[in-house]
Amino acid sequence: MKKEFVCIVCPNSCRITAEYDGWEIKHIEGAQCKKGEEFIRNEIKNPLRIFTGSVKCKNGNYQLVSVKTNKPIPKKYMKQVAQKTHELVLEAPVEIGQVIISDILGQHADLVATRKVKEKN
Repeated sequence: MKKEFVCIVCPNSCRITAEYDGWEIKHIEGAQCKKGEEFIRNEIKNPLRIFTGSVKCKNGNYQLVSVKTNKPIPKKYMKQVAQKTHELVLEAPVEIGQVIISDILGQHADLVATRKVKEKN
């Protein structure tokens, strides 16, 4: 199989073509750096992403708290993490960096708050 990717590692946004069969990579071309080649290898074998989303919050100065995983997790778990965040309702106050769910889906990554929400007066 031959597929074109756009590398997201650096600002170059290289258009990289990879030829592969299953997980066996036969040829990569178009990468301007080694990071691009590594990105393509990971995209083919185990694509990873940082999840970003929001969680409902009660009794706060904001109704939503933005959240993200503190490290990349396999892309195949994005929908499951989104479902978990949809089910959550936090209680204010919430601090930036506060762990909302530790070791989410057993992926050794925590879901953390990226916004401070103060308690309503």
